[in-house]
Amino acid sequence: MKKVVLVVLLLGLVVTAGCGGPKLKAPKAAGGGSLSMAVVVDRGITPDLPAERVKQYQQVGEWMERDLLNVLKKAGYTPRLVAGRNEFRGGEEGYLLTVKIVKYNPGSKAARILVGFGAGSTSLDTRYELYGAKPQPLLAEDHGYGSSIDWFKIIQKLNREMVDAVTKKLSAAAG
Repeated sequence: MKKVVLVVLLLGLVVTAGCGGPKLKAPKAAGGGSLSMAVVVDRGITPDLPAERVKQYQQVGEWMERDLLNVLKKAGYTPRLVAGRNEFRGGEEGYLLTVKIVKYNPGSKAARILVGFGAGSTSLDTRYELYGAKPQPLLAEDHGYGSSIDWFKIIQKLNREMVDAVTKKLSAAAG
């Protein structure tokens, strides 16, 4: 029974993830192909986090990685997940997008359902940086969102806005 519920839940997430995409399309590489984008997601797990919070941060980080790769692909990039900045050399390799989960508050679904009006809201704060060939970031932003919607929808919103900001920056630099 648990497997059936899990499959239905995952199917719902996949369908939901496919509904929204970035507003802007990625600029093309010099040769006309798509730009390569290496991605690192730092889950922001610290030693002082309790085990339950670590589990939540892991879940959010894993979901964010998958969704971010999908959003980048929909925008026209060729994304790939890398374990750390040291796996990215810059230059011909394209760009590196690092995302750090700064703070995550899962809120209370019961409060959202029973009380409404923002009670029990979920929030997620991140910091993202875009790197090219140089060690200094081309773009660095603190980004966050809080709402009474489900946590995965917050991730989708943040990822779409992040990819649009990256695309805007790269398009301005190219043209």
